Amino acid sequence: MVPQSLYKQYKGEFTDEQFYFIHLLVRKMLDAPKPHYFIHLSIRILEKQLGRNTRTATIQPLLDLLVVEVQSSITSEESYSAGNRSKGFRLNEILRDEVKRDQVIAYWSDPKSCLARRLKKNRIERRVGALKGHPRLIREYDWLCKLTLDSPKAKDFREQFELSGMRGKKPFSKQSAIRLDSDVYALSRLKAEDFLFTHNGIRLTTVVTGAMREIRKCLMDSKGNHFTELDLRSSQIVFLCKALTLSIEYNICKNYHSQLLEFVSKDVDIYSPSVEQSTDIAAFIRRVLSDDIYSELYHLEAGYSEEWIPGDDGVRSIYSSRISLDKFLTKDRDLFKKQVLSALVFNYYTRKKLIPSLVRASEESYPNVVELLKGMASESTQRKKSADLAKITQAYESYFFHTVGLDALVKAYPSREFYLVHDSVGAPEDIAEECQQILNKALERHLGIPAGLNLISVD
Repeated sequence: MVPQSLYKQYKGEFTDEQFYFIHLLVRKMLDAPKPHYFIHLSIRILEKQLGRNTRTATIQPLLDLLVVEVQSSITSEESYSAGNRSKGFRLNEILRDEVKRDQVIAYWSDPKSCLARRLKKNRIERRVGALKGHPRLIREYDWLCKLTLDSPKAKDFREQFELSGMRGKKPFSKQSAIRLDSDVYALSRLKAEDFLFTHNGIRLTTVVTGAMREIRKCLMDSKGNHFTELDLRSSQIVFLCKALTLSIEYNICKNYHSQLLEFVSKDVDIYSPSVEQSTDIAAFIRRVLSDDIYSELYHLEAGYSEEWIPGDDGVRSIYSSRISLDKFLTKDRDLFKKQVLSALVFNYYTRKKLIPSLVRASEESYPNVVELLKGMASESTQRKKSADLAKITQAYESYFFHTVGLDALVKAYPSREFYLVHDSVGAPEDIAEECQQILNKALERHLGIPAGLNLISVD
């Protein structure tokens, strides 16, 4: 995916490698919080994709033409720290605006080109590394190799999107159309065993995890059944509850990251008496499991106000108030969910100023929950202070789905195929209801969450 004007101007002049580098910037720009952010790309990884002398042969000509910009510091030197911070690049402002206006086009390199061969070699190396480092993933790789794509169904989805101009709640843009074509091409080649399958030590990323949800619905197992995705509601928050439970059970109040990682495979009871003694944590967990934690947090944020007033000793204090909980969530739930994960759960940079009202309101109602979040952020040595908490919750989530959940499913259906997308399981539609029950019972054994709550359900 590259800007249209760039393709028209430099087609035949730029190499496949240069167009691929621009494609990387476009894709990551679309995923970035703001389009003008610099994209940090490791030269070491780029050389595996684009070949040796990537900096001089591929990137430098783009810099010379002012097509791409490199991040600089005040001293006009490139912002770079060996082993810590990769170089930052972005498209120039005109091309960024073009991408924002959806003026993009697909660029397909020749399957026999040097770039295509390098990318294939890189995929093989990453797959071999994942399977060698994590042998339990072999069954998931074997399952993917047996899946096929229902091409007529995928074509029907595309026609529906084109006619309506929408893909769910989002406009069906050129970017979406290019991504859809790319997903269809990749998922139609599963039996050729040439697809993305990589593990970063915590999470498994495959060609399926990155595909559009609608296109995943076009996958079929070896018996010709389509798949139904069974999703764990509020997964990251659920496994935050596991971390909170462990912090109480083992009195963890420092060295959070290292200590909590020791209990990845530990079964817990989040309704244990010790948890109930911490009233705000117990209340938080009940909201997550039995109610809608996002609606609860919305009420807290919407009703929170503060003002500085003189106290008896002359010291100013904060006054706050909350609205009743009988009002409905008026924001888009998906957008507010992202706000919660960003502002409350995964964005503690030991902030002293400009603290969001959502955080202040949550701290008032759930002080011990916020204390753990702040504690982990203050101890983190990562550039992004939320990284430690993300690793904890993702490690817990990964262990449950890849080990506990799949083991239970394989025990019941040893000859069937499944696939995972981080916090959900793709199960053949003819056994989806039974798989849902099995997964909820597995969750009950692992975390003590009653299976009857059906926290795992059809997405």
